[in-house]
Amino acid sequence: MLGGTSARPPEELANELHELIDQCDGILAAVGGWSLLPVLPHLNIEYLASSLKPIIGYSDLTSLVNLVAFQGGTVSFHGPMVLSEWGEFEAPWEYTVRSFEQVVIREPSSRKVQLLDEAPEWTDELLWWDSGDVRRRNPVEGGEGLRVIREGTAIGALWGGSLHVLGLTVGTPYWVPPENGILCLEAEAIAPDEYWARLEQFRQAGVFEEVAGVVVGKVSRPAATPSGFSDFDVILERVVTRDIPIVAGADIGHTEPMVTLPIGAECELTCTRRSCTLEIVDIREAS
Repeated sequence: MLGGTSARPPEELANELHELIDQCDGILAAVGGWSLLPVLPHLNIEYLASSLKPIIGYSDLTSLVNLVAFQGGTVSFHGPMVLSEWGEFEAPWEYTVRSFEQVVIREPSSRKVQLLDEAPEWTDELLWWDSGDVRRRNPVEGGEGLRVIREGTAIGALWGGSLHVLGLTVGTPYWVPPENGILCLEAEAIAPDEYWARLEQFRQAGVFEEVAGVVVGKVSRPAATPSGFSDFDVILERVVTRDIPIVAGADIGHTEPMVTLPIGAECELTCTRRSCTLEIVDIREAS
């Protein structure tokens, strides 16, 4: 391997996933990182999707869950992972568990699931699993709440995830956005200037001309620019100029607790001056 950058060579990791999908009821990622992109050329996405078994993860798993949905045609899940969520000291956050059960472990007739119920408390505290994870992360109240940036209604396939990871796939065979989908984005450890640059990449690639709506997560461990500027909403409004619904401050990604998102499912986003909802319309197969 290249200096210990990954546990095993990419082709071996791909083969292991192909074998595991036949031996279990689903794939729940242990943790994210930066090692999945080199694995993608070795994966048989259609084979993974044809198992109809849930594949769940976020962060580095963003590319895989979108490929399974939009290349393989099977809904996958941008949701909690073993170490970061299920391994929370004492127990996972109740909100995380409830959302996971409503979206993944659901009754076949259960369609109208509200995905944007705001958590009463949250945290973006970082505790390293090998040293600092000897207590529960400290929750905070208030801060970056759920808020409507632009009003409107949209219906489309849910897609997206990590802003950082999605950007790595632009211009590759693994960039598979649906037409007129609802794009979900989340970011961590970022300042508004870098945030602008990453969103601007999407704008120049024509991404925001093709989406029906945008859902943005709470920014985990945000930073200010050297000049002290810290308004992420201004950047979002400047880059996404079309008259489409936009909501920010959702509980997705690198904050706790987190919503489980059914990637590929048809959803409806409704944003008004006073409230916003994101409901599952159809989750039987990827749109």
